[in-house]
Amino acid sequence: MYYFLLTYLGNHTLSVQRGLNIGVALFIVSEALFFLAIFWTFFHSALSPTVELGAMWPPMGIEAINPFELPLLNTVILLSSGVTVTYAHHSLIQGNRSGALYGLVFTIILALIFTAFQGVEYSVSSFTISDGAFGSCFYFGTGFHGLNLVAPTSLFVFILLFKKIIKDKISNQISALVVESNNKSIKLDINFIHWLVGFTDAEGNFNISLKGLKDNTYISLNLTFQIGLHLDDLPTLEYIKNKLNCGSISISGERCNYFINDQKSLINVIIPIFNYMELKSSKYFQYLIFEKAVKLLINKQHLTPKGRLKILEYYNDIKIVNMNSIARENMDIDKNWLIGFTEGDATFSTNNLVPRLKFENHIKELELFKSILNFFKKGNISIHSRNSGKTVVLEINNIHVLFNIILSLYSNNMITKKLLDFSDWSNIVKIYYYGYHNLSEGIELINIIKSQINNNRLSRNSEMKIDQNIILDKLNYLFSLPSPYEIKNSIRFIRGTDNLVSDKLNIIVKDINGNIQNYDSITDCSSQINISRKIIKHYLITGTSYKGYTFKFDTYKK
Repeated sequence: MYYFLLTYLGNHTLSVQRGLNIGVALFIVSEALFFLAIFWTFFHSALSPTVELGAMWPPMGIEAINPFELPLLNTVILLSSGVTVTYAHHSLIQGNRSGALYGLVFTIILALIFTAFQGVEYSVSSFTISDGAFGSCFYFGTGFHGLNLVAPTSLFVFILLFKKIIKDKISNQISALVVESNNKSIKLDINFIHWLVGFTDAEGNFNISLKGLKDNTYISLNLTFQIGLHLDDLPTLEYIKNKLNCGSISISGERCNYFINDQKSLINVIIPIFNYMELKSSKYFQYLIFEKAVKLLINKQHLTPKGRLKILEYYNDIKIVNMNSIARENMDIDKNWLIGFTEGDATFSTNNLVPRLKFENHIKELELFKSILNFFKKGNISIHSRNSGKTVVLEINNIHVLFNIILSLYSNNMITKKLLDFSDWSNIVKIYYYGYHNLSEGIELINIIKSQINNNRLSRNSEMKIDQNIILDKLNYLFSLPSPYEIKNSIRFIRGTDNLVSDKLNIIVKDINGNIQNYDSITDCSSQINISRKIIKHYLITGTSYKGYTFKFDTYKK
């Protein structure tokens, strides 16, 4: 069992580990003996020079290199590289990734300098390898020592230079995940998998249910992966079902539910998908327990007495995890995952006339929301108390982020009916960005669009629907009017003036020493560097420098 656990965790077995250790030890011993032979040759000739050498060392006619000049410098460099590589080694053991990288980089730099100086030493030497025992000992010893440096150094540099090319090539080749579904091999596009995992983080769950549970015994086991949506999003569940080529859909009232509970599909489809792409919400810990339960099905271990006890353990564990788990910190957010999560957990809405993208979930997803905020670089996180408990809300309402990033991010990339909400909401963003919300026609149109999206779009509210042609006509008319704001270098100005629309843009300041600092507004920047708002504003608009400072607006373009 212990050996199985080692390999399951990705480690070698003890026998293989022992073989690797012995192999490394033999390599080190062979290296030591090899250089011992070289030094033996040198000292044999130097301590007792033969008649053929003129009974002197160095032999007559050979001018040896002064050991206190270039060789001494190279010795210092060599010992220094030993210090840096030792630092890298201990950093690696302690899990200090940056320390390990810096240590290795400095070691490589020192090795390159050492090799270059050795080349200089060769070029200025007055003897060659064919000049008797002295030349042979010198070039043979230093040459093989140089090979010990050049070979690993060249390999490391090669890896650094071609790492990105190799990575991109592999990424291009791995564009699909092949799974076995209903006795048929299907290719799942990686972008779809990322979307599905994000959508599951928002709307899916992994459930262990026991029928006839009583006194730690049960009649039957049911493991289920499921996604539940409003009936209006039935096409989304049908899309997922067709993609995965498995599962079933049930309908109850206004709800529809896609579920997979057959053993083969769980083992061959669901587990490979969620092992390939990890969940980012607190549901990740729910899945880990679910995965353990599914793996018991592979060899029918769930039917054994020990396996049944394990199932009971997992059944109780998943309840505890659902109540107490929290999302992990510093998740890497990618585009397709975010689109899937947004479709399940966010709304495209407004606060009065201001457009916003709003995420809301249980407080246990706070760390995940921080990761999403880090992706967008702008937004506000707040905690609210609801009847069902505390919730976390992430709201993004910076118009430059909405216009320059979010519109392009979500355009034509969504699958659910939320694509319709986004399409209408994007018009509100454009109305607000160009200042049409300052016109009575703009205010009227924003309120009309608000009345048609989100829950108002549901089929049960069909009596509230307004003819889309009417909205389109009003939109075309509004955009035919001169916009209250005009755009210069991605910055909004009051039309016909040099007056900025707002003071809410992030300011990037670079000083005379090349240091860069970010400020939340012109006011914040002015107070920090003691330059008046008027001067900062002037040089922001002109793009010229002032006393070594250069100022630039961050329009959040990606």
